[in-house]
Amino acid sequence: MANTIKIGILIPKSRQYPTLDRDFMRGLKLNNLNVKFFVESIGIGADEKMIIEKIQKLNFQEDVSIIIGFFGHHNIAEVYNYASNNDILLLAAEIGATMPYETQTYKGVYINSFGLAESCYHLGNYLKTKNYQKIVSSTSFYDSGYGMLSAIEYGFKEKNLFSGHYITPFVPRENESAHMDQFINTHEPDAVFAFYSGLYSEENANFVNQNKITQKYPFYVTPFFINDTILQEYKNTQYELYVVSSWMQNDTDTTNFTNEYKDKYSENPSLFSILGYENGLILKNILLNTDNNLQINSLIEEIKKLEIAGPRGNIEFDKDTNTTLFNHHIYQLNFDSANSNINFKKIQTFVNDGHFTKAITSFTKPDQVGGWQNAYLCH
Repeated sequence: MANTIKIGILIPKSRQYPTLDRDFMRGLKLNNLNVKFFVESIGIGADEKMIIEKIQKLNFQEDVSIIIGFFGHHNIAEVYNYASNNDILLLAAEIGATMPYETQTYKGVYINSFGLAESCYHLGNYLKTKNYQKIVSSTSFYDSGYGMLSAIEYGFKEKNLFSGHYITPFVPRENESAHMDQFINTHEPDAVFAFYSGLYSEENANFVNQNKITQKYPFYVTPFFINDTILQEYKNTQYELYVVSSWMQNDTDTTNFTNEYKDKYSENPSLFSILGYENGLILKNILLNTDNNLQINSLIEEIKKLEIAGPRGNIEFDKDTNTTLFNHHIYQLNFDSANSNINFKKIQTFVNDGHFTKAITSFTKPDQVGGWQNAYLCH
């Protein structure tokens, strides 16, 4: 009987999104892989020494040479370097909320990114082509510590369209909704770029529910901005809300991933579910095509040839950066009055040729970069 293939899983925890680990694993297991999983927690994804110790444990104690992990950005190069030097195939998943300055490519390390910062870069290009003159950003103290603003500014090119930045304090003031309203109205922007996540998204939803600011200006947001409070407000009073992302739940999905996920787990997949599913799908295909040959060079050769259909489109890795290449889209929030349903209609697609990642990896890391070390959404 053939030996059971062992797969290591490194997964963070999140108080902000407490089902992150569960959703990721559900997506991964939806592929029905005939393997044995060994799961290790990596906290909030900010301790590279802990992560390397967990890789050592999986490798030396369990003889695991293929690892799937959900990672952040802090000193992640040390993790990638360790895996590469020890002939471990590492399939990394990330939200992509930071700018990948000075990022090297490592043998045997492949990164599947949700591309959040990359989405913002494409949005910057798009807003510039619309000839907007004034844009205000609106975000939380937490979210502002990542790379979304830098990414959209890179998309603006030479012309900086921002006329002001509104940041909700870590401890909001009693009349925070009024402060937000006054700040944005004073600038009279053509549009607002807003990005909030988790607890801060809920907090923001309460503010905009009070000041009705979303009814005054077009809002361009990241997918983590969306929650039930925002959607309910939209049902009551429709306004211009656009989401930039590489995927939304009701998007055209030729792989039937969403339906399969709902059938099995009785709920919609999250963004973490899709990352888990895609990494499992990648692994499933390379194991199938190598006839379970786990030699690192054989696995790498199969990944180089990888071109399979996934929920976000064709799954393949850029040969220069070892990062997935997915197109990005703008979705408009729509209310179908006939059946009282809210949906997201795709109105624009940005073809991803990998330019953003290639360009930023060649840039020297600035002295002043957002100071958060934890994986985005994990705290």
